[in-house]
Amino acid sequence: MRSALLVALAVAAIVATACGGTPAASPAAPTAATAATTAASPTAKPLVKFSVGYASVSGTQAAAWVAKEKGIFQKNGLDVTLESIAGGSSPTAALLSDQIQALQISVEAVSATLEGADIVYVAGPVSSPLFWFIAGPQIKTPTDLKGQKIAATGVGTATYFADILALRSFGLDLKDVQIITTNNVPGILAAVQSGQVAGGAVSMPTYSEAKKQGLKTLVNVADLGSKYPSSWLAVRRKTIETRRADVLALVRSITEAIAFEIKDPAETQRIIGIYTKTTDPALLKETYDTLVPYLNKVPTPKAEQVGTALELIALDNPKAKGADPTKFVDPSFVQELEKAGFIDSLYR
Repeated sequence: MRSALLVALAVAAIVATACGGTPAASPAAPTAATAATTAASPTAKPLVKFSVGYASVSGTQAAAWVAKEKGIFQKNGLDVTLESIAGGSSPTAALLSDQIQALQISVEAVSATLEGADIVYVAGPVSSPLFWFIAGPQIKTPTDLKGQKIAATGVGTATYFADILALRSFGLDLKDVQIITTNNVPGILAAVQSGQVAGGAVSMPTYSEAKKQGLKTLVNVADLGSKYPSSWLAVRRKTIETRRADVLALVRSITEAIAFEIKDPAETQRIIGIYTKTTDPALLKETYDTLVPYLNKVPTPKAEQVGTALELIALDNPKAKGADPTKFVDPSFVQELEKAGFIDSLYR
């Protein structure tokens, strides 16, 4: 047996010498294109299943879409299913029921945690409210909104707080209007067009359609300067406790997708078109151009920005007053990626 082994080793050495004698180069890291093949190999580590929800169909959700379409989730060991959950369908309930394991959402996660949920933000791709407050032809000046109905996708949603910020800029507040809810952002546009409401805050690409229809833009809400969770990644604390490595892989994927969005405008626009069902190149470009300046290369979920959200939530929920904003964020995942030099490497 020993002699046979020595012979086999000798033959292997001769073959290696005949092939040039130099050691083989280390295999390249798997690319997005090869990730699926690698994952399918019988010897490859199986991908971890993860379901990720997104709460609106707007450009601010593009990080998850890009990570899915470009194989970034797979490259990081995740088999992700994306689920669209409209704001009126209680996305946080889907997270708490384990229908999904992560969620890209605005301030609704804060509201749910105030009521006892164990939801925490782990990444913050977009911190500015990318909404435009539009109004119907009956509104000549912002003050004409007083006593009128305005639309939001639900009380406590991103559009609701965008409405509040817009009203404040007009010298108005919630008591001056009546909120009417719609199922989604396109529903806000439809309500304004039909005259059911006088106005409401919409995001891209719905805003571009509103302009085509000749509706007035009263204010760009992002220009008002408030920063709070606009499209942040949230998970349950119990998921962090039981699947920390998977959550890190998820945050890593979203962080990498942000870099892709910044670097590849054409492909990002194509992917946005898939999920928003938009084929108009001009509209896709406008959606992209309004998004990219607000992307956070280092997507740390910041407690002070949650503090802004708590101040807005306190208008309807007294539990938000005095709440500690640090209890709603776990920045450790982004901090780990930053410390390791991963984020810097994405922009070299």
